[in-house]
Amino acid sequence: MYLSQKTQLRLANLITTIAEGEKKTEIFRQVLAEQNMFEPYTAFKRLDYKKTGQLTVSDLVNFLLENKINASNSQAEYLFQKLDQNKDGRITYPDFIQFILPKEDSRLRHIVSQREYSSNKINNQLPTEVEWGLSKVFYQEIKNYISISTAQEILTGCADFTSLDAFRCIDQAFLGYITIETLQNFLKQNGIRLSFDDLIAFFRVVDQDADGKINYSELLEAITFTPDYFQQERQYVDELRKSREKIIQLEKEREEINNLKRSRERIEELKKSREYLEELRKSREKVEQLEELRQSRERMEDLKKSRERLEQLKNSRERMEKLKYSSEKVQDFKNSRESLEDLKKSREILQELKSSRERLNQLEELKKSRQKIEELEELKKSRERQAQIAELRQSRERLEDLRKSREKLQQMEYERKNYDKMEELKKSRERIEELKKQRKKMEELRNYQESLELQKKERDGMDLRRSQERIQELKKSRERIDQMEALRNSREQERTIQEMRQSRERIEQLRDSELRIQQLENQRRSLERSRQLEKIERDLEYERQRSQERIQRLELEAEIERKERERALEEEINFVQSRIYDTPKRRY
Repeated sequence: MYLSQKTQLRLANLITTIAEGEKKTEIFRQVLAEQNMFEPYTAFKRLDYKKTGQLTVSDLVNFLLENKINASNSQAEYLFQKLDQNKDGRITYPDFIQFILPKEDSRLRHIVSQREYSSNKINNQLPTEVEWGLSKVFYQEIKNYISISTAQEILTGCADFTSLDAFRCIDQAFLGYITIETLQNFLKQNGIRLSFDDLIAFFRVVDQDADGKINYSELLEAITFTPDYFQQERQYVDELRKSREKIIQLEKEREEINNLKRSRERIEELKKSREYLEELRKSREKVEQLEELRQSRERMEDLKKSRERLEQLKNSRERMEKLKYSSEKVQDFKNSRESLEDLKKSREILQELKSSRERLNQLEELKKSRQKIEELEELKKSRERQAQIAELRQSRERLEDLRKSREKLQQMEYERKNYDKMEELKKSRERIEELKKQRKKMEELRNYQESLELQKKERDGMDLRRSQERIQELKKSRERIDQMEALRNSREQERTIQEMRQSRERIEQLRDSELRIQQLENQRRSLERSRQLEKIERDLEYERQRSQERIQRLELEAEIERKERERALEEEINFVQSRIYDTPKRRY
């Protein structure tokens, strides 16, 4: 086999404790369901103090305290896990129904589920019978947790124990899973016989997926011992995981801030490039304006020349008027023709001047339109600057929020550390109190066992004295009987002597066991400050139970042997008396 006989017996004891605890809770469930005033939804509302539609650990602790039941943090968490049937971290109404209703009596379950809801305030107490029954169900689960945890600790304390070997010891057919038949065979091999209902109760606790088979992971959760410090480590791991997530978020925010800074730098560079381009555009516009001004100056010079020509024409007209009455009319006429041609030219020049004026007006309008465009561009730039300023303000606000969040996180971490220290101190105090209570219980048990041993010794002495007196009386009576009866008596005496020797050997074995117990007690006293104190105490308890069972068996065997002896003696006495009375009297 994979495990020793001792560890197999401890594994079988753990299975029996789980099954018996589930049977007891089932009895309390049925007692609660038989109450006519019990209705599941009102009970759920009674426990829901915060009106959230789901129960928490604090709700269960408050209910137990109101019913004068003190539960530790580990016990309350175990009860919460038992109520949380779907393992989603919260107790809803379907979880509560699945836990609180009876599981073996389907008729009673159906009756309770069809009861009408009676309106009741959440914090008001239920009827006394219902309140008592509900508290008893929870208290029985706490008792089951205590007994199962002690059995688990005893089992896991064995040197040759491993969970895989335990699974293989039960699964001897190598199916890869455990059925009711394989579990029953394992228990029979270890001298334990459970009923079919007890086996179903064990499967109801351990078989989480309710497929009628127990796999390795389900058995591992049922038999391994997980003390409170493992839960603390899990809490620390969860807190570290959350802190890591927060740190990752902060790093992402830092990256975003760096990206924002880079984008701002790029925006500033783009702004500078835009300003440079605008300056280039302005310089180009200035060059174009200078070219236009140069062209306009040239036109103005042309206009000045045309004006001078007009003045010359006017002078020529005056001359023509003066020369009208002169004699040289032909020449004047010719000159007039020339003047007319000059006039035509002057008209053309005037038309050019008018077109130049129109161009000047257009230039002025263009200048105004350009000024308006520049103003619009400046407005756009101002708006862009305002948007950038708003973005900068938002980024500053984000930075301030991040700084505040960092400060809050630092404060939270400091408070969390202080809270963890306080919780560790509270748990250490609770452990010290529990150890003191256990020590008191151990001392009481020792005193009680010592008193029982003294009583047993006194009873053994009295029984020996009575047996000796009876033997003497039998010897006196047997002396009066014939030689055949004397031979029979001698044989019976030999048998009784052998039985007495066996009883003495048993007493010596008991004394040896007591000496072993004393040796173990001395070892426990010497190793009180070490970590193996609890294991030695549990071994002592286990051997004491075995010794008590042996003592009880020996007492029963001794009583049976005494009764058989008394019966044999009575039969022999009756036979002798009958022989004495039936023999005819001789006549002398």
